[in-house]
Amino acid sequence: MTTKTFAVERAIRIRARREEVFALLSSREDFATWMPVTILEPRVGGNVEFRFDRETGGEIVAFGEITAYDAPSRISFTWDFKDDPLDARTEVTIDLTPDGDATVVRLTHIGFIDDEEAAKHAQGWEHWLGRLKARREGDYHADDRSV
Repeated sequence: MTTKTFAVERAIRIRARREEVFALLSSREDFATWMPVTILEPRVGGNVEFRFDRETGGEIVAFGEITAYDAPSRISFTWDFKDDPLDARTEVTIDLTPDGDATVVRLTHIGFIDDEEAAKHAQGWEHWLGRLKARREGDYHADDRSV
């Protein structure tokens, strides 16, 4: 029996060279300027952890392991929640492709077992990718860590 899975796919174009965009994905300090990462070990097998503030109080902790690290074109990591597991192995892949004087950032998050969870993540990734674009292009406000 095959279980149907759902995916999130988003793409944005950032006015910056691929290496400049990858720099915002390859160290905890730089990643944390646009998304609340608390652990980032930039290598295959390295750990990742994100801590999001709930709008209602408290925090949500997402964690995973880096499954691909190919500077400056790709980073992939597994994704789950500590307190409310997804009951599926999901994986986030961020690919960077040069496009003239810009970079196309393509995010794919696969493995969801229901459309509702995929839709919630699609909304979240749209928010965070918008912050990545704003961070690199200069229209950025650092105080938003909520989901």
